[in-house]
Amino acid sequence: MKHSYIESEWINALMRTFANLGLDTLQIIEGLSGFEQEQVITGYRLELSAARKMWHRADALAQDPLLGLKIGLSQDYRAVGVLAPVIWHSPTVRMALNNIVTFQTLISENGSYQIEEPQGAHEGMVHCEYVAAPNIVPVNPHQVMAVIMGTVGIIQAISNNAVKVKRLFVPPSLNAALISKNLGCEVITRNGNLAIGFASEHFDNPLLGCDQHLYKITMAYAEELLRTKRAGLALIDSVKNLIESSGLSTATIEDVELSLGLHKRTLQRNLSEQGSSFRQLKEEVLKERAASLLLVQKMEIETVAVQLGYSEPSAFHRAFKTWFGVTPKQFCAIRHY
Repeated sequence: MKHSYIESEWINALMRTFANLGLDTLQIIEGLSGFEQEQVITGYRLELSAARKMWHRADALAQDPLLGLKIGLSQDYRAVGVLAPVIWHSPTVRMALNNIVTFQTLISENGSYQIEEPQGAHEGMVHCEYVAAPNIVPVNPHQVMAVIMGTVGIIQAISNNAVKVKRLFVPPSLNAALISKNLGCEVITRNGNLAIGFASEHFDNPLLGCDQHLYKITMAYAEELLRTKRAGLALIDSVKNLIESSGLSTATIEDVELSLGLHKRTLQRNLSEQGSSFRQLKEEVLKERAASLLLVQKMEIETVAVQLGYSEPSAFHRAFKTWFGVTPKQFCAIRHY
């Protein structure tokens, strides 16, 4: 099972934007782990499901058809870390966009861009479709809209507005006419993923102010960060998979260290470097599996307790209420985000 996260600086920048829009950030993060004083703890990587819950709650609070657009256009580029200088010093817009695709997982694993240059009616356009990652919590369209508008903002900034948006494709849940009025471009309603179409005319023109020496340095650093992150995520996925195969609620760190051939202290240190711990990962596994069994497979609560390795249903009920703030029965009766 793939486990996805979003980095703390990106979430904290988002929280500041929510606050600037007048939204109640305490309601947005209610019951979510990893927060102190309405900010994610430094080094903590928020689960993708938690980040998506934040967006659903913000959408419900704001009741604003332009929420995603406003947040995307007010993006704090410092929140993207090393990706900012990589993009700003890319030799061309095409290379900048390719770097966004390559390194965006350093910031968020919410989804990824698929880029193509279509022929026929859409010739002369670079088509960037955002494909959301699968998760127990569905993606909110305003979340994707914010990502797309953030991309539009940075591409227009580095090209000095030479690269124009030709078309935007949005789902029926978004107000195409209102978005078009605010963006000044054609917005087409369609089912499926959100996508942006850039005019490709200036995509390969050299960008002014690009420092090739700085570009090479930051690219090398970004590539090293990406290799490190992949190794860290591989360890986290291995630990979570071993927790699942070692009895879930009854799994111990000794079970995992034996299977991985690591000393307990080494395993704990390696997980700490990834902003996690065995206890946190075990809780994530149990929460994910419980939500999936109840909501997707629609199992009976007592059956879920057995599946998760609890000998007594009461123990499962207590743990579940600690995780979600409600009983399993209440959880099944309400919208889970």
